[in-house]
Amino acid sequence: MLTGTDTPLLYLDYGADAQRCEFGDIDVSERGMRFTSRWQFSIGTQLSVLLTHMDPRLGFCRMTIEGIVVWCEPTADKRHESTLLFLELPDELKPSLREFSHQLAPV
Repeated sequence: MLTGTDTPLLYLDYGADAQRCEFGDIDVSERGMRFTSRWQFSIGTQLSVLLTHMDPRLGFCRMTIEGIVVWCEPTADKRHESTLLFLELPDELKPSLREFSHQLAPV
């Protein structure tokens, strides 16, 4: 179930699995994202990622973004660092994506 939260969340597999995005776990730009998670992906895998966050003006927001895994390597703590290149990010999603990215910045 998708609920509002102050901590941004990353959902995979249509909400079957989710991960809180703590500082350093995820970097997002308009071209793609880098994230560290327990999930391992093959290069070339196409993903549909659902990002959620609490927008100060709009309230709870969610956006689904399509991308292709271009890099995935294990880390020392038994997780994987992955890079996802977005496929044609619609202009209307860019402001929400920027807000999501700002919430990940250190306070």
